[in-house]
Amino acid sequence: MDIVIIGAGNVAHCFGQLLKINGHQISQVISRTKEHADELKEVIHAGAATDDLRDINMEADVYLIAVSDGAIPLLNDQLRLGKRIVAHTAGAVPLDAISKISSNTGVLYPLQSLRKGVKSFPPIPLLLEAANDETMRRLQPIAQSVSSRVEVMNSEQRLQLNLAAVLCNNFTNHLITRAKNYCEKDGLDFSLLEPIIKETFERLDKFPPESVQTGPALRNDQATMAKHLGLLQDQKYLQLIYRVMSDSINDFHK
Repeated sequence: MDIVIIGAGNVAHCFGQLLKINGHQISQVISRTKEHADELKEVIHAGAATDDLRDINMEADVYLIAVSDGAIPLLNDQLRLGKRIVAHTAGAVPLDAISKISSNTGVLYPLQSLRKGVKSFPPIPLLLEAANDETMRRLQPIAQSVSSRVEVMNSEQRLQLNLAAVLCNNFTNHLITRAKNYCEKDGLDFSLLEPIIKETFERLDKFPPESVQTGPALRNDQATMAKHLGLLQDQKYLQLIYRVMSDSINDFHK
């Protein structure tokens, strides 16, 4: 299909490359920053690039909006595409957030942490939603061409999974970041923790996460937890995280 991509960030780069690899033609890239539009155009060999919505190609089959969540309302006010197929890629933004742009709207949300510049792509489940049957019929083959797992979900379900993704991806990454910062602050070698970090994720291939929980909170080891909290007296956020996580583990496994 002939596709116009609006946006030039991580999601736009990854979607653009996957679409190109799987036989779609990217006729145009649009971004608020011309330099970014040109960069993505070169990466995916798109037909054109612009920073002006007034220059949008009106002859494409599908218009893919891959911008930040906060930029979508502005596009909804500025862009008018009639009955053309338009889909956004946001997890926490409802389908009707682009209802002014077109009467044929949809969502193609990649349930994955995406970064431009990667040489290979991880598995990317796609959550698909459409305002009507015709839009669904047009978007489904696009989704299936770039993902081996496509699930049809409404906006509320997609928001719930977006939250779950934040918990298991963004929050987990921040915990590791905090651990790294703690080690560096006290002159400890963070690389010593890399095997246990890898083991934490690798065992999820074999066991449900609740069955492999360990640690002092699970054992209700108050003495050890008190020692840990004492070490964190000058790090209020990390101490708070420790308390809340320990309480949550203990409550869940009671």
